[in-house]
Amino acid sequence: MSYQVRHYQPSCSRFRSGRFNSLAPPPTPGCHHSNSMSSSHKSVHPEPKKRKSCPLAAAFLDPGLWKFLPDDLLEKVVAFMSFPGLFRCRAVNKRLKDFVFSEKFQEARSCVKSWDVLSPKTQYLLIFATIKGENLCCAYDAAWNRWLCMPPMRGLDPRAKDCIAGDGGLLCFRDVNEEGIASLFVYSPITARCIELPAMHVGNSMMQHNWLLTHMIFNRFTSSYKLLVLTKRTSCQGLAHMEIYESLTRTWSIDNNLSVIERKYKLSFPAQVGACCDNFFYFVAKEGILRSSNVMGLVVYDIYEGIFREKLLYRCEPRCPGSKIEVQVVECKGSVYMVVREDDCKGTKGVSFCMLNPSKEQKIEDAVLFESFFAKWGSKFPSYRCVSVRDELGLLLYDKSFQVLADDLSEELKLPPCPFQGLANFVPSTSVLYRNKPLHLYYATHNVVSEAHFQPNAIATV
Repeated sequence: MSYQVRHYQPSCSRFRSGRFNSLAPPPTPGCHHSNSMSSSHKSVHPEPKKRKSCPLAAAFLDPGLWKFLPDDLLEKVVAFMSFPGLFRCRAVNKRLKDFVFSEKFQEARSCVKSWDVLSPKTQYLLIFATIKGENLCCAYDAAWNRWLCMPPMRGLDPRAKDCIAGDGGLLCFRDVNEEGIASLFVYSPITARCIELPAMHVGNSMMQHNWLLTHMIFNRFTSSYKLLVLTKRTSCQGLAHMEIYESLTRTWSIDNNLSVIERKYKLSFPAQVGACCDNFFYFVAKEGILRSSNVMGLVVYDIYEGIFREKLLYRCEPRCPGSKIEVQVVECKGSVYMVVREDDCKGTKGVSFCMLNPSKEQKIEDAVLFESFFAKWGSKFPSYRCVSVRDELGLLLYDKSFQVLADDLSEELKLPPCPFQGLANFVPSTSVLYRNKPLHLYYATHNVVSEAHFQPNAIATV
């Protein structure tokens, strides 16, 4: 019997005490008296010295260096400046002075927030994109219905390039060196602290193993976390390995119970993102008892007991002959949903959303989108990730528009344009997990994107 645990996150004050530097009043210049004034009085009221010009400072503040800067680039540079830098910047020329006090600057400034001022009551959808080798991040604020361009992450290890998991205010990044050896980093944007995890027992080499999924589970009672990594050897005869990292002991352990259900149903696992709800972890598997079958289901892992369910649950198959299905699992508003996409040779036939009922081990079909919905995208619906936005299910489309369809998934209710839209096609980070070449070579030729749900948590420790 598993225990149902309610997570409680204590609120923390976001107020910070500010201090002003007290400036002593400058000494009043001495009056011109007769030559009979004593030397002691002259030392008390010395004459003010003229400030010497600094040639180095004049070079940095040369207006000629700024007048040819485009307006859009100037706005981005100034928006990231701290307040002391802004006061020095506005003294460069009249153009910068007028811009700092304009409404346009206020709009640009409001879109750039630091990590420590994000509301702890709001869950943000973070989008990480690697574009031509440059790492960028933006956050969707559901309370204000807008995207926020996030500044660079302070304290993050420069080797950490790919965000692959996150929970409880912590993010997990991965790096793959030239030899194909993977390293994992856990990072807290609020405290700006990052640590590198010890090497796993199995699966460190991406030349010999396929990375299938990575998931982080944060415990709000102990401020500890677990990291679940599912890998499999590149050879077809190898079995999948579930490795679990415990932050309390700072050690990895291998769970061998997965092999029982894997052999029973001849399972294969696609590269994916799992979902966690009420101490149960769900991820997708394909049944391979019959070679011609296209049956998909969920493997359920009891986190509290540390065991797997002995059968493949919530099984589903194509509605039409000759079709293939793709299954994703996502958590939204305390429930777990299966998102089933069906395609044939002509394109996408439909996408159905099913809410899971763990007590009866059944799924309830919540909504179905048929091919009339996908006609506007041409012959094939673009790749997507099912995410939770505004406490509703949404589709994050990896096409050139890079849009998020939320609520009833209609185009009229799509979110505001993402800052990354208009660029070349993106490749989901989950499709890179199992590639047999180092990620830095893949990033050089592709635009890779990943997503994570983030809620600021000042007490989360790495």
